[in-house]
Amino acid sequence: MTKKELEQLIDLKKEISEIEQSIEKTQQMDIGAVPVKVNASKVNFPYIQGKVTVQSYNPALANKRAAILYSKRVLLEERKKKAEAEEIKLLHYINHIEESKIRRIMQFRFVEGFTWEKIGEIMYCDRTTAEKLINRYLKKNSKIS
Repeated sequence: MTKKELEQLIDLKKEISEIEQSIEKTQQMDIGAVPVKVNASKVNFPYIQGKVTVQSYNPALANKRAAILYSKRVLLEERKKKAEAEEIKLLHYINHIEESKIRRIMQFRFVEGFTWEKIGEIMYCDRTTAEKLINRYLKKNSKIS
């Protein structure tokens, strides 16, 4: 597996988060108030009928928002399914690595999405040490495959 393939899950998770934020923003989209005249009568006698202006939402904007939300939710579900498949593939790859340290670093970085700095703290080493270990492992094993 290449480093680019390993980082795919991290990018998918970020993309999912961005789509969720976009959905939230779209849900808060102002659909505008439109003045609408409706039939009404006075509350007290004599009950004289007349027209009253009330505020209503803009149906065109509401339909547009609903269509956008539907598209984004479909996209979100597709990305979640893809991320799930990538995670299974990645975990399978990581579980077949002999060296525990490499497995742990790969789990932290490519599954959990930790930064190299955070991994360095966890593994009690410099951030570059953890990254170099992974790069060496990938370089060595890409020649074997």
